[in-house]
Amino acid sequence: MSIAVIGGGIAGAALAWRLRRLDPDVEITLFVGHHSVRGDATGASGGMVRGFETDAESCLVASESMAELAADPALRDWADYREVGSHYFLEPGSADMEALASIVEARLPGSLTWSAVEDLPGPCPVRGLPEGTVAVVERQGGYFSPHRLRTSMTGELLRSRVEVSQELVTGVLPDGTLQGVDPAHAKGFRAVVVAAGAWTPHLLLDHDPVAGGFRTKAIQYVRCPVAPPGLGAFTDETSGLYGRPLADGGLLLGIPTDRWGVDPDGVGVDPSLIGTLLEVASERLHLDLEPSGVEGFSSSDCYHREPGLALRDLEQGSPVFTFTGGSGGAAKTVLAASRTAAAGLLDRLAAAHPGGSQAQR
Repeated sequence: MSIAVIGGGIAGAALAWRLRRLDPDVEITLFVGHHSVRGDATGASGGMVRGFETDAESCLVASESMAELAADPALRDWADYREVGSHYFLEPGSADMEALASIVEARLPGSLTWSAVEDLPGPCPVRGLPEGTVAVVERQGGYFSPHRLRTSMTGELLRSRVEVSQELVTGVLPDGTLQGVDPAHAKGFRAVVVAAGAWTPHLLLDHDPVAGGFRTKAIQYVRCPVAPPGLGAFTDETSGLYGRPLADGGLLLGIPTDRWGVDPDGVGVDPSLIGTLLEVASERLHLDLEPSGVEGFSSSDCYHREPGLALRDLEQGSPVFTFTGGSGGAAKTVLAASRTAAAGLLDRLAAAHPGGSQAQR
């Protein structure tokens, strides 16, 4: 039984790695051409990770991913994980904190505390927050390098004799036929999983991506030369600002964009957004920076109407699946999401083809 995974970002690499670990007998081809010739969200991602999310399903997946990372020294090394702590600020009453905290506590005991921001036991790293803002603090939060993790996983796949192809897939038909590759690779796969991030909708030939729930969105960050002392990874829902320190002493900052439907091959930096971001950074972090003093860069990612990185059918009867829709935050959930997706895919294929590998039977 053979499976093609299209996409060399963190989602594609993690899915192929999980498939190999779950069933050493399955034949896997990982096509990384899109990643190798174009910029991608994995390369631009800040890699912020924590267990807390504001809805229960996302919180479960994020906390399971964080727990696996915390428990596995090899994964932490592969990902260059930095435990710098995490602060998440949100409006009071906007989430069921008791239920969400219990999800995190069950998987990361003692990591999470929460209170009104004015009741924090120490100084708050973010200023000017509205009174009553809820501060969720995670000791085990921080960040890793999605680029380094995908490179490590791809290296492990090569060592385990998985074929990693540099061919550039230009499209996938609903019957699973690949376009733009050597005829020997064009068809014959029992399953084809398109995990190409922002390029996923463009690769789904003869299929309306909007009807399928997919949209692309621009992501934009700035690199600041200096980080305020004691600031770890943070997300401030009251202003939209988020960021984390950089290893060189600088600071990575972002703010949500409204640029939907962008071309992933032509996403540029929006200067007006940099100005807005720096205004918010001045208010929340007391950083007075000029646009000329920061480096702006942009990327894009694939979003789905049902947010979350998950395996999805293209259409009934098709061997094509997608594994994307992480909504710009796949680093927090990719470990648990890839495990669930790989197990689900192998179960589906084993049920459809009872003569599969011994591991599947």
